[in-house]
Amino acid sequence: MSTVGALIRATHLGPTLAVTALAGLLCVGFGVEWGTASVVVLAVFFHQTSVGISNDVIDSPRDTEAKRWEKPIPAGDLSLGLAWSVAGIAAVASLVLSFLVGPLVALAQAVFLAAGWLYNLGLKATVWSGACYAVGFGSLPVVVAYAAPSPQFPPVWVVVIAALLGLSAHFANVLPDLGTDRTQGVVGLPQVLGAQVVPGVLVALTLISGVTLVVGAGSAGFVATAPSAVAAAALGFWAAWASRKPDPGALPFQLSMAAALVLAMGLAVGLTTG
Repeated sequence: MSTVGALIRATHLGPTLAVTALAGLLCVGFGVEWGTASVVVLAVFFHQTSVGISNDVIDSPRDTEAKRWEKPIPAGDLSLGLAWSVAGIAAVASLVLSFLVGPLVALAQAVFLAAGWLYNLGLKATVWSGACYAVGFGSLPVVVAYAAPSPQFPPVWVVVIAALLGLSAHFANVLPDLGTDRTQGVVGLPQVLGAQVVPGVLVALTLISGVTLVVGAGSAGFVATAPSAVAAAALGFWAAWASRKPDPGALPFQLSMAAALVLAMGLAVGLTTG
């Protein structure tokens, strides 16, 4: 495998593109001008690239121990030095691009970035793992709102939805590795709750997000937000059902990200009509 291909795999491309798309939808919802929106979206892409690669670098000893040869660093397809360099450059690029849009955009992006790095550096192994996702994803609409023509802190209900979607992604993402994580001493919030509880939490988070969307956007956006909430709930139930299998794989996480994007589309419409 080429070095470029290994780097792309280390970025966790699927989640990276999903979060980047989420940023784009929020830009539409907050009415960010296209030129500015492109910079914001690129900054979020670099942010996700940095967090994804640093995750693989920091986890590489555990991944090697668990024989996760599908990952580029344990497989020997990507050197630690190059991975660290790219992760650092991507982080700086994310912050610089954000600062070009505005200081408050950069500040919110720094919070988002710090949440991801702190998770990777050790909080993932504690009950504070969920807080990293909640704070990080909750910061995303703040990044976008401060890039709008009339910069201001976003409505609280929008931040709540983003934080809940982050938690959903966290719970769904760790499902395939719950057993291995425990044996390696990684006992985050999902591991503490256990495989029997996590599916119910996924459903609850999705339902609460949908209700918050419909209520927060109000009657003006009901035509868009209600179908989004129903579709997201269906995806949440599907993710919970899939997670009950002995080897759920990546499907619950993929479904959770799909639910997040569906809610984001409803959110974009709700913001423009509210």
